[in-house]
Amino acid sequence: MKSLILSMLIVFSLNAGLNDDNQEELKEKLKAMPVEKFARILANKTASAVPIKIDAITTVTKVIALDNSISYFKSIDLNHEIMKGKWENKSEYFKTVMFDQDSKMVCRVDFLNHMIINKGLVLKYYYTDRDYRPLFNYSVNKNDCLKLEEE
Repeated sequence: MKSLILSMLIVFSLNAGLNDDNQEELKEKLKAMPVEKFARILANKTASAVPIKIDAITTVTKVIALDNSISYFKSIDLNHEIMKGKWENKSEYFKTVMFDQDSKMVCRVDFLNHMIINKGLVLKYYYTDRDYRPLFNYSVNKNDCLKLEEE
């Protein structure tokens, strides 16, 4: 996912005619963008790359934007050998771990942090199994990023 965010920076820089020397200018242009437009662009660029294999068991299957939010739909392969016998006993644990990973990843990227805290961007995550049965979901919002800043 981090590489996906970095690739977005590259795409924006190519579209804006900027080079590596102007990354700060690029970040400022992103920060000045209306949150709805930012959400739409990021979701569309990400959606064009799906399915995106995150790791051995997790795949991004769909990405959509609505108003000030981006929804990421991810599937987890519960039949993978590293998951056998673990999901049934630790489903709440997995939700906590995934929330921790996703929130830290997005809240620590400067321009995403700015969009979340200052412009109200909300990132929603929906996890399903490989057969699209719901497992859990959560959102990362301003309060989550502010809590991470306190740590």
